[in-house]
Amino acid sequence: MDRVITRRETLLECLEMMRMRFRVVSVDRKGIIPIEGQEDLFFERQRKCRIIQDLIQANESEPVRQALADWQIMLMEGRQPDTKDLKQRAKRKG
Repeated sequence: MDRVITRRETLLECLEMMRMRFRVVSVDRKGIIPIEGQEDLFFERQRKCRIIQDLIQANESEPVRQALADWQIMLMEGRQPDTKDLKQRAKRKG
C-alpha cells in the first residue's frame, strides 16, 4: 500500500535533521551553549530550526492552506500560478 507523504511530515523530518545538525555544534550536544569557535554555525542552525518551525505553523493556518489549494487548482487547470494573485486571495479569505 502506498503511503501518503504530507507537507507536515516532510517539514517535521527536515526539522529533526536540522536539530541534529544544530546539536552537533553545541556543548554536550544539548543545543543550549555553542561550542567555542562554532558560535556562528550554532546560531545559523538555530535560526534555520526556527524558520522550519514557522513554516510548519504557517502551513497549518487556514489562509495558507487555502492559498496552497488555489495554487494546486491553477496547476491542474494548466494555468501558470501568479504568486501575487495567491497573496491577494489569501488576504481576502483570511
